[in-house]
Amino acid sequence: MKKSLILYHANCLDGFGAAFAAFEKFKEDDGCFCDFVPAAYGDDPPDFEGRNVYLLDFSYRRAELKLLCEKATSVTIIDHHITAKNDLSGLDKEHDNLEIVFDMEKSGAMLAWEYFNSLEAPKLFSYIQDRDIWRFEFKETNDVYAALMARPFDFLSWAALIRSEEKLKSIIKEGKAINRYRNRMIEAYKKRSVIAEIAGYRVPVVNCPGVIASDLLGELAKGQPFAAGYQDIGTKRNWSLRSTNEGEDVAKIAEKLGGGGHRNAAGFSMMLDESVLSVSLPRS
Repeated sequence: MKKSLILYHANCLDGFGAAFAAFEKFKEDDGCFCDFVPAAYGDDPPDFEGRNVYLLDFSYRRAELKLLCEKATSVTIIDHHITAKNDLSGLDKEHDNLEIVFDMEKSGAMLAWEYFNSLEAPKLFSYIQDRDIWRFEFKETNDVYAALMARPFDFLSWAALIRSEEKLKSIIKEGKAINRYRNRMIEAYKKRSVIAEIAGYRVPVVNCPGVIASDLLGELAKGQPFAAGYQDIGTKRNWSLRSTNEGEDVAKIAEKLGGGGHRNAAGFSMMLDESVLSVSLPRS
């Protein structure tokens, strides 16, 4: 019997939270007879033939998923991105081995926890959801986010964290200190932004670390169609797009460029030599 394959949104707290929810389930069921693989839009799927495949807080395009369904034993998609909902509409009616769980009112981590586990979600997951869907109902949300993003994404350390109220308090305290520095970084990177053209729009663009991208771009997007940030990793340029409610639907823009996401938060990736096709940056 082949191991189950669990693909989760890479470099994303919500994506890793979803993977952890699956880990909590499968470690009890079969000693975690699973492969956990971070995945990003534009990546080629790993070997999935004859396997039970779970896509968490992430999905492939319809054509890729049709092939996946034809070769995998089963496919389960747990997601909350509007681009995935639109692209995959009705696909589960075409493939009996496909299950789609979708809810835009919840984060990927919360959806995965509710799917895989019968117990109430830990408080940590409420903070992750609060940040990921941009509600900020808890005053400690950004502190929890900052501390978790500064730590390795490790299942065993998370397992200890969710079961200790004292450790959660320590995380919040740690996050407050980190955010004092992050806020200074955000102000510094705001000054580095330039106006450039992306998909026909003149918008603020900045080369920035992913750890501050959402907050930084949220600031830069005010009064603009949207704002964009990029980070080069290997041969890829990873783009993040953010907009306000008065700005453009960046999910539609990202989708045209091979990515996806939400109305006000989306992303896409390009090979470095392809970036010039859709993005015109000023010469330095």
